[in-house]
Amino acid sequence: MSQPTPNERAFRRMNRVDPVWSAMRPLGSLPGLDRRVVLHAGPAHGPLADIPAAVCNSLVNVVLREAWAADEPAALDLLRTGAVAVEPAQDHRVFVPLAGAAGPSTMLVEVSDSAGGGAAYSPLNEGMRLCTRLGIRDPGLVAHLRWLDQVLAPWIAERLAQAPLPLFAVLRAAVARQDDCHSRTVAGSELLVAALLQRRPAAPGDAAVLDFLRDAPAFALNVWMAMCGLIAAAAEGVPDATLVTRAGGNGRRFGFCLAGESKHWHCVPASRLRGDVEPRFADSAPLPALGDSAIVDLMGLGGQALATATPVREAMAAHLPEDVLTRPAGFLHGVLDGFAAPAATDAAKVRAGGKGPVILLGMIDADGRQGRVGGGCVVTSAAEFTPGRDGAPAA
Repeated sequence: MSQPTPNERAFRRMNRVDPVWSAMRPLGSLPGLDRRVVLHAGPAHGPLADIPAAVCNSLVNVVLREAWAADEPAALDLLRTGAVAVEPAQDHRVFVPLAGAAGPSTMLVEVSDSAGGGAAYSPLNEGMRLCTRLGIRDPGLVAHLRWLDQVLAPWIAERLAQAPLPLFAVLRAAVARQDDCHSRTVAGSELLVAALLQRRPAAPGDAAVLDFLRDAPAFALNVWMAMCGLIAAAAEGVPDATLVTRAGGNGRRFGFCLAGESKHWHCVPASRLRGDVEPRFADSAPLPALGDSAIVDLMGLGGQALATATPVREAMAAHLPEDVLTRPAGFLHGVLDGFAAPAATDAAKVRAGGKGPVILLGMIDADGRQGRVGGGCVVTSAAEFTPGRDGAPAA
């Protein structure tokens, strides 16, 4: 009997993961993060002057939320001098959407493997207006971040304390209701909130929490990001395996890591998004690929799940490749039992076939003024998944 290939061994590890939403946890409680550090999406940035304005806004917002500085100029000075470190979130198994950022006080969604395979994390979804992921500065944003950490997170934690919340059944139900679990997460958000309320019904004083959750159709996205990151991480450490375990853009560069060399970022210039800028933002220039949510698409959801996500497919039809429904078969490794669908991008197959995942992403105003200005996608090719590019910060 032949020995399994490296990718077969790596995928078997992925398939053994049983993800559960286990807790809410402050970022500062994770190993090595109880210090002055702010995490961001994608591979490492270079000097502060090279960081996109939208991302820089979010870094500043987190510094102010942590009360390390009294105002924006002081926060920028701490970031410029290195008194506050700036590091890729995925290097700590944390997954941050778009232009978002997280500091030690940020409360994280913890998704654990009930089979004992560790955990992965993502900040709570911030809603639709006051969000670091939008890369804006707003007088009310810092107070909103503290409300998420000090009010919403404990509300959720009380319900998770009764028992971890299994995620695969919720995911499959959301997909059956036409979520792609990245661009569209409406059903998943409703199902997760309903599951939390089953554990403990709302109390009279919960009105603000319920209002927030009612108006947060992307609430599930951060949970799916942590879940996909956890599954991907299970493959790390298998020599010569070419399954992708980390991926994301920082607005300047797009990077990925392979299971066989999981700590090295391979980077290329971030691709421009295909999509429509909303007419009221016609003067905006959206950033190239941005965010750790790419891990959702590379695991087989998002742009690879459009066969059942009809509303997303129809809304983006003008920008999707003609083979959007058939191309995943060329690079996804195999059927993941928990998804009941193909999963796990194989970088070697992308290079061999020349076609990679379609990654669904929000368009963020590069100047950090307008926030989200539209929706689009990146249609990846062999160019994005060729190893050997330098993973060090750009000069």
